[in-house]
Amino acid sequence: MKPGRTIIATAGITLLVSGIASHLTIANHQHATGVLAVLDHVFDLSLALALTAVVICVGHGVCERFRLRFSNSFEEIGVSLFVGTGVVGLAVLFFGLVGWLRPLPISLLIAVCMVSSRRSWARLYQLTAVGLQSLTHTRENLTAITYLCLIVFLIVRAAAPPTAADELIYHLPVPKAFVEQGRIYPVFDNSFGNLPFLIHMIYVVCLLAGSDIAARLFSLFLAVGTSLAIYGFCNRYLTRRIAALAMFAFFGAGMVTEVATTSRIDVSLAGMLFLCTYSMVNYLDTKQHGWLWVSALLAGFSLGIKQTAFIWLAFIGVMYLVERLVVNRNPAMAVVRSGIAYALLTVAIASPWYVKNYLWFHNPNYPLFTGEVAEFGPQGNRFFDANDERRLEAHFNVVRSEMPDVVNVLEKHLTEARNSRVSRKPLLLWNFFFKPNDYLMSEPYQYPNYLFLIIPALVFVRKPKWILWLLVLSLGFVFAITATTWIARYLLPAYPTLTIVATYTLVALAERLKTRLPILERLPLYLVTASLGVVLSAGVHSIREFGIISFLTGRSSREDVISPLISYRPIHFINTNLPPDARIFILGAQLNYGLERKFVTDENWFATKWRRLLIRNPSIDEVHEDLKRQGFTHVLYSPDLFRFAALMGTQGTGGTDMISVDEVALSDEARRLGSDYQLLRNWATFTLYKRKFLETVYSDEYGYQVLKIK
Repeated sequence: MKPGRTIIATAGITLLVSGIASHLTIANHQHATGVLAVLDHVFDLSLALALTAVVICVGHGVCERFRLRFSNSFEEIGVSLFVGTGVVGLAVLFFGLVGWLRPLPISLLIAVCMVSSRRSWARLYQLTAVGLQSLTHTRENLTAITYLCLIVFLIVRAAAPPTAADELIYHLPVPKAFVEQGRIYPVFDNSFGNLPFLIHMIYVVCLLAGSDIAARLFSLFLAVGTSLAIYGFCNRYLTRRIAALAMFAFFGAGMVTEVATTSRIDVSLAGMLFLCTYSMVNYLDTKQHGWLWVSALLAGFSLGIKQTAFIWLAFIGVMYLVERLVVNRNPAMAVVRSGIAYALLTVAIASPWYVKNYLWFHNPNYPLFTGEVAEFGPQGNRFFDANDERRLEAHFNVVRSEMPDVVNVLEKHLTEARNSRVSRKPLLLWNFFFKPNDYLMSEPYQYPNYLFLIIPALVFVRKPKWILWLLVLSLGFVFAITATTWIARYLLPAYPTLTIVATYTLVALAERLKTRLPILERLPLYLVTASLGVVLSAGVHSIREFGIISFLTGRSSREDVISPLISYRPIHFINTNLPPDARIFILGAQLNYGLERKFVTDENWFATKWRRLLIRNPSIDEVHEDLKRQGFTHVLYSPDLFRFAALMGTQGTGGTDMISVDEVALSDEARRLGSDYQLLRNWATFTLYKRKFLETVYSDEYGYQVLKIK
């Protein structure tokens, strides 16, 4: 080894060992500052990089078994990364199902992964060395250095404590609960924990090592892998210029960068589905069967991330049939046999997530379609039914008789929120671009990629076959999603393919027009740069808002970063002022990550845990005794969630809409208020309980209250 490389390797190992030692030494990571905190951040990054390297090598080993022939290193890295993520994620799932989510078994699993893929480590080293060499020894070094700077900027964004709502509601709390229990189990108190959780299995490994920041960084590295795969696809089927521009253009959407730098999974799903599509295209183009089976693996992994993957996979099936039966005129029986084998492999890979739910809840998609269970335990699980509705209505009638004025006031609040609800028309796709905030669920900066607006100009340029197919797949998925939901984030699976189509259109149009106006040749570069500029500006604002630079340099603590969150204050009060044996019942306060007391959360809009109490007890007094019997001492409460739910509306909210189950309308008021009736009933019944049995020990200007059970 050359002396320079020896020095770099020695420095790197020293830094890594120091980071591990600091991570193990720090007693309270919440308040750590100074040099030890900086080294702890090194540990976060090192862990994420190590896990990324492990899954790449595992995936590469699997790809070797299928004898794939890669056309470029970007394709090789992208496919290997996502195949390996799926394989390792499933392995962690099986360990969790048998109760082995402990440091030693998972460490042994990672060790086995490393040993079994040992031949691929040399290849990964070679690819890394070639990539680093390209920074100084090729004509494209400026592009490589610029891309590296972009990734470093995004790493800074991701290398901070979790602050996004969804990751504080369930993306991190549920894996944390799995780690604390040492197993994967039916989650009755956070229904979202029963959704497909493939990427979260990697988050589990991060949390076992004590680093939720590493989970955010791994999410980002999956997004980086997606952008590299976009480059690989364009380099294989289009041109290197289009490949370089598309690689950057993918990050030109606030939607991508804001989700990718958190522990949410929509961008990871987009990457998995894109690599699934990429592999299918390679199969149809090369006739190499290994690509077909890898595509099936990736399809199964996609269904292990989110159920909406099925829509995209259905359109891949259409592409497969048209290309083989109509274009290539292959024998129908051979096409059908391969298609059935593909579907069976996909189902087999995805099945653990759905089989466990069927065994636990008798609903493979729990809690979708049926809503949450009303009762569970040794006697079995039971869903809410008409009898429960009558019990809830009886409780509400008591509130009406005892506090009619209060009920009227609460109904007025909900009506005002409902009247302020935005009228959305998601099938008119331009609304996502010109009214983006109307299609976000209180998620700042998650704006679409405005380069997509150039796609209609595709009619004026030559249209390669695979560009047309990518457009068909994208539009089919987009219209299928927007027919049922208005949330823009759910369209992310189409972003990689739409990025390729938009970049191709932009470059082809510029090439056609440059003879008339030469400056237009550089128009694609200017537009991609402009889109990145907007995203980077939002990123800089976020970095300043949370003081991330100060956090990474050890001048401020983790607590300093999260303290501006309005959900932090009541959690801090509970952690510092309530006794260690306190048990918290939560209603309306969804963000519970970081709560250091035993609690039962309220993750959705339907106050399910409160309704369970109401249907089990015929009176509010007995509800009170039930809570005390279960050991609850306090309630964390926020009424704003009821108003927010009325403002957003249940219809068209995707998963939230599918969790909501239509109640039996037992009164004219129920028919008049529709889905808001349940909000009113839950709010009113709890208000009566609060008045009779709760004492306020904390309240703030944001509406959060900590209430002591008398």
